[in-house]
Amino acid sequence: MLRVPGGLSKRAVIRAGYGAVIAVLVLSAAEAYRIQVSVSEQHLETYRRNVDSDKAFQTLRLNLWLAGNDVRDFFINTTQAQADILQAQLAELRAEDQQPLQFLERTLSHNSDLPKMRRSLGEFWTVVDPVPRTMLHASDREKFGFIEREIVPRRGQLYNAMVDLAAAGQQQLQENEKEFSTARRRAAQRLLLMLGIGVLLSFLVARASVGHAENLERQAERHFAEVECAKQELQQLSARLLEVEEEGRRRLSRELHDEIGQTLALLQIEISHAQAALAGQAPALRERLARARELAERTVQTVRNISGLLRPALLDDLGLVPALQFQLEDFMRRNAITCEFVEEGVADQLPDSAKTCVYRVVQEALHNCEKHSGATKVRVVVRQLPELLMAEVEDNGCGFPLGEQGVPLRNTGLGLLGMRERAAMAGGSLAVAPTPGRGTRITLCIPLAPAPTLEAATPDEVRV
Repeated sequence: MLRVPGGLSKRAVIRAGYGAVIAVLVLSAAEAYRIQVSVSEQHLETYRRNVDSDKAFQTLRLNLWLAGNDVRDFFINTTQAQADILQAQLAELRAEDQQPLQFLERTLSHNSDLPKMRRSLGEFWTVVDPVPRTMLHASDREKFGFIEREIVPRRGQLYNAMVDLAAAGQQQLQENEKEFSTARRRAAQRLLLMLGIGVLLSFLVARASVGHAENLERQAERHFAEVECAKQELQQLSARLLEVEEEGRRRLSRELHDEIGQTLALLQIEISHAQAALAGQAPALRERLARARELAERTVQTVRNISGLLRPALLDDLGLVPALQFQLEDFMRRNAITCEFVEEGVADQLPDSAKTCVYRVVQEALHNCEKHSGATKVRVVVRQLPELLMAEVEDNGCGFPLGEQGVPLRNTGLGLLGMRERAAMAGGSLAVAPTPGRGTRITLCIPLAPAPTLEAATPDEVRV
């Protein structure tokens, strides 16, 4: 694992960087949500305050206008009943003014014009309240003078004061808007700063991650190249070992057949001559010579069998088909398994590597069938195509199970591995299709000319 200064692994640093980026993003999201909520609340509060202020001024102006109208109507019809009605109307309007005044005192408490307006409004109601009593018997001239002297000027002053207060409220609203805009701009700057930090951290973490990934990729490529090189070396070593083994078998087989076999044959001839020379002699001596000749014949046969097992001379002298026929005949002599051999267009002259591979694969397959399958029938097919030599061995035995990945289990032995190595050394391919309880089919394909290796396996066959 790569280390950075300080003893921490690069992976731990990258994880910490990702954690920091996530934390900054979470904080940025929380800050953005807080700004949005604050903006919404302040906008709503400002809007409500503005609406309520307008409504309060509108109520006060309306009550002033209604009070003036009610007094005018009373002066037009000055009766005791109308005086009582005016008294009730003025009391109701004055009571309605209390709520807007209280609201304005809360919202405009810092405005110096509010006490002046409230004092003027109080003076207006002080003048207007006694009208139903004091002006009940007044003349028209006194009534008109009262309106011109008391009602109209005071109402005008109150209107002007309310307009000034409304303008002051608008100015305050604009100041609040400026303060709100400044606060929002500062919050946006904080959010942008946090996002900038997040982007910077993301860039650093991404750069570190890419560098780490590239380093791991280079290491993986280097390891893969090493493994591939080791694999090729092992394949070359295996191929060389098979070549050495086959060459040793060929040489040993030739020596057994030519040297020891010929020596034993001469021994048989000498024993036969000795028997002829001792004709009519002691029976015991002739019996001993007969046993010696029989022993020499059995020894010759044993040497021939050993030579055939090492490497049959038929394979080099007569070709692949006679060697396979001899192998199957010997197989049937040793077992009670029926063998069927099919040959289709196989030439006598084949590359040594091809015919040796086919012979050894068939030999190993028959050995596995004899030892493990419990089969009663074996079918061997050898077929030569224009650019391909195919060999197929199929039995009706018990088969064998596959592993989780669809390949034969390694504990089934090294026979399949050896067959695969021989097929690869010859430039071919080997396919195995085991069916538990129904037998096994092994297919070998070897190219006879420079061409891409062909796969002879059917869809249900498994590469080994």
